[in-house]
Amino acid sequence: MFDKLMTAQEIKEKLIERSSEITKFSKLPQLDGNYLSFLGKFKEIEITPDIIIFGYETALKENQYLHENYPEISEKVWIVGRTGQGDEWFIGKEKNNILFYDHNQGEYLNINQFIDMRITFEDFLKMAFSYQQLEEELDINEELNKVEQDQFKKLVNSINEGLYERYPFEYF
Repeated sequence: MFDKLMTAQEIKEKLIERSSEITKFSKLPQLDGNYLSFLGKFKEIEITPDIIIFGYETALKENQYLHENYPEISEKVWIVGRTGQGDEWFIGKEKNNILFYDHNQGEYLNINQFIDMRITFEDFLKMAFSYQQLEEELDINEELNKVEQDQFKKLVNSINEGLYERYPFEYF
């Protein structure tokens, strides 16, 4: 059931292409190449209720807001998406790592409030589509047995050791 991660090609096939590709990224900082490629080629997408990745226009707008209201934080991170509950996903500008911010913490005070997922944007997509597969399975079968749960945890942890435990939402 949860035996292999999606390939980059399989992921691209699930994304919705923009009507016209963006090729100039002068308005963006130096960020992960896979993320910039996503912004240039694909539209905003909700992969799961907990992983909504912004398209180009929304990313610019959200990061402009971040820059205007939290300039110190905006020097360190770039917002890439949010959850249905208002939590947010970021890329760290220094390491190009995915970060998570729990909105229950209130305003951004410092970078230590962010959970480092210790993955790249490409791995973030692999993780997101793994959770999408889990959500689809849970829509069919409300519960998974222990073997299936362990199989899913092993799949997520194959992206990066301990990733399942760092993921901010608990499934089982």
